[in-house]
Amino acid sequence: SSCPGKSSWPHLVGVGGSVAKAIIERQNPNVKAVILEEGTPVTKDFRCNRVRIWVNKRGLVVSPPRIG
Repeated sequence: SSCPGKSSWPHLVGVGGSVAKAIIERQNPNVKAVILEEGTPVTKDFRCNRVRIWVNKRGLVVSPPRIG
């Protein structure tokens, strides 16, 4: 992507959402990470300053977090 800094975190799948948020925001200070439960409706716009962290009902990351 053309966004500054690290843009994806595949190694965080299976980790707790709040732990993933802290790691992402530390590794790329340009972004704000948002924790969302699977199936939550979201806008389709792309933003360099946002990372969506998709979690299951147990709060574990289910897909690789990435900028967008």
